[in-house]
Amino acid sequence: MLLNITNANLILPDEIVSNSSLTVEDGIITGIGGRCAMRGSVLNAGGSYVMPGMIDIHSDHIEQVIEPRRESVIDIKLALHEQEKQLINQGITTMYHSLTMNNVFAKGRWTAARGEGFAEKIVNEIKSANEKPRLIKHRLHLRFEITQLDGVPIATRLLDEGGVSLLSFMDHTPGQGQYRDIEKLRDTLKKIYPNMTDKELDENIEKRINTERLSKDAYTEVANHAKSIGTKIASHDDDENQKVDFVKNKLSATISEFPVEIGVARYARGLGMDTVGGAPNVLTGKSHSGNMNAAEGILDGCISILCSDYYPAGMLPAIFKLNREHGLPLTDCVRLVTLSPAEAVGIADRYGSIEEGKNADLVVVDASCEHPAVTAVITEGKFSSMLNYK
Repeated sequence: MLLNITNANLILPDEIVSNSSLTVEDGIITGIGGRCAMRGSVLNAGGSYVMPGMIDIHSDHIEQVIEPRRESVIDIKLALHEQEKQLINQGITTMYHSLTMNNVFAKGRWTAARGEGFAEKIVNEIKSANEKPRLIKHRLHLRFEITQLDGVPIATRLLDEGGVSLLSFMDHTPGQGQYRDIEKLRDTLKKIYPNMTDKELDENIEKRINTERLSKDAYTEVANHAKSIGTKIASHDDDENQKVDFVKNKLSATISEFPVEIGVARYARGLGMDTVGGAPNVLTGKSHSGNMNAAEGILDGCISILCSDYYPAGMLPAIFKLNREHGLPLTDCVRLVTLSPAEAVGIADRYGSIEEGKNADLVVVDASCEHPAVTAVITEGKFSSMLNYK
């Protein structure tokens, strides 16, 4: 199959080429600029931007799709089926679904997908989904909560079965990381549990503080196993340089997700780690946990990747906000959601940029209005839409 894209503003890794063209043959980009082939299909981009498909390496949004209301649980296969229709229209062509192994703090706004055994069920559905053509690529980012005392054999088995593309280690106990500010945690819990008394809130927080954790040796064992089979490793909510040293040197982590302070993010980048911020943080101008401002980190150069976190619809508007309101070059903005995440998870040889020889995952974006909109998506060289979904 041959596809010619004409009248496009191509967003390449280091430049934007105006009024240009692109040729795709059998799913591979074979020509940039120049004359189009005299055969095949033609897509006139109408002067819109053409950029690589976005790669989201951290999003727990699937949990909300599975459980849109408390105790209202949707079939996982159906949830994946419906979510990818949304993701393709948001310009996301590769999604690393971030699934939490955590049966300790499962009581929250979204509970089913964090309950006992649910991550394993989703792993199996994602593996099954990838056995046939889909609108997007589904991958698994396994979030290993170190309070899950039975998690080592589960994670090891999932890694061995080949269902895990990215592994991260998390500790959400109060007093450090995301919840180092106990009062901020108290405010969050009040919203989740509005009927709790102050005494009950205190008891809840105290219980979380005293929750038993796995030993460092135990989860280092999991990290070593992941490294031995080539799975990328990330840390989460790094709040001090010593923790960055530990996750890099002992866990072999190459990605630091949501560093809570700009100084810690700078330190991680200085050690050669990729660093991740959230698109909702950019859109709202703040962290919902009171931690680092993602836009400031990006402009500082200490945040290298943008993910959707919990709001996939925020990816595209976030990069254009960084361009329009903060003056970041559009090529740098696009890199945050395409080439940088592709490099971090080891797929940049095929995805993440418009270059000859790479797979054609492409998004056409009309940015002439206040809110940029996806007008067409090509995955593996073929148009992807609900109309051709099977």
